[in-house]
Amino acid sequence: MKVDAIAASPERRFSHSSGIDAVTKIRFESGMMVDMRSRLRSRSGARLPGLAPAKWIATAGLLVILASSGLAQNLAQPDPPPPDLTQLSLRQLMEVKIETVYTASKHEQKVTEAPSSVSIVTADEIQKYGHRTLADILRSVRGLYVTYDRNYHYLGVRGFNRPGDYSSRVLLLVDGQRLNDNVYDSAPIGTEFPVDVDLIERVEVIRGPSSSLYGNNAFWGVINVITKRGGGLPGAEASGEMASYDTYKGRFSYGGKFNHDLELLLSGSIYDSLGPRRLYFQEFDDPTTSYGLADRLDYDRFKSLFAMLTYQDFSLSAAFSSREKGIPTAAWLGNGVQ
Repeated sequence: MKVDAIAASPERRFSHSSGIDAVTKIRFESGMMVDMRSRLRSRSGARLPGLAPAKWIATAGLLVILASSGLAQNLAQPDPPPPDLTQLSLRQLMEVKIETVYTASKHEQKVTEAPSSVSIVTADEIQKYGHRTLADILRSVRGLYVTYDRNYHYLGVRGFNRPGDYSSRVLLLVDGQRLNDNVYDSAPIGTEFPVDVDLIERVEVIRGPSSSLYGNNAFWGVINVITKRGGGLPGAEASGEMASYDTYKGRFSYGGKFNHDLELLLSGSIYDSLGPRRLYFQEFDDPTTSYGLADRLDYDRFKSLFAMLTYQDFSLSAAFSSREKGIPTAAWLGNGVQ
């Protein structure tokens, strides 16, 4: 049995005021994987929501044991330092591996030859930093920032994020296929994104206008999410996550490579979170609007399915996503409506 533990935000890990974050993965030799993510928050005098204190203590103890063993293993085997390019010969410099990108010119080329500023986030980085949504991934990219109004996530580029724009100035692709909707041209980057982050092989971010290649929406840039192929999964794979605010998530995936270069990937995910029990909004502090208190109105639920069939250079993919989100901010509350 192999145990890998990743602790996010080391500066916050031991702070009771900001919480304890831990991501723990257990991989069995049979190819089955259980992924348990627990996010514990404890504030002075505050009650931990969702689970009974005894269960929180038991969960915390298990995570500490697994994280300790995983961190010890990671410390014992540190990553090798990058080579010193100044000490390499000209021949060795020519053999240095340079990442390639496809989205910049619609054909594979080296990053150094791309006519745009390119950032690439790999599956390994997603795992190391514990990103759980596409919004988390994009928030870590230079020059991009994400805002959230307890309804949708909005993407800003280099300081520009027009209110009510629904990220329509950025083109979002999945394996080169447009994902922006046909009504508002919005780019779904939050929990409404139909592909589970565990199925992402890499994310290519191309900055700058690309309308000459991609048409509408490619004004601030293009984001291409490249998914894993069926051969990249070790057969059947199941994962489960548990977090505060009664948050649970499950995923089951199957992938395989068959004869004649035929690959198949099937995956389904389900997510349910009740959110904070109560939120207070001073703007609605009135007897007709519950004195500004929103009780259990920040829930978030979604279901998603993803399938891909690949044969040599031909691929066929399908995705389905259904999301139900509570809106505690009463964004569409009109005058006289109670």
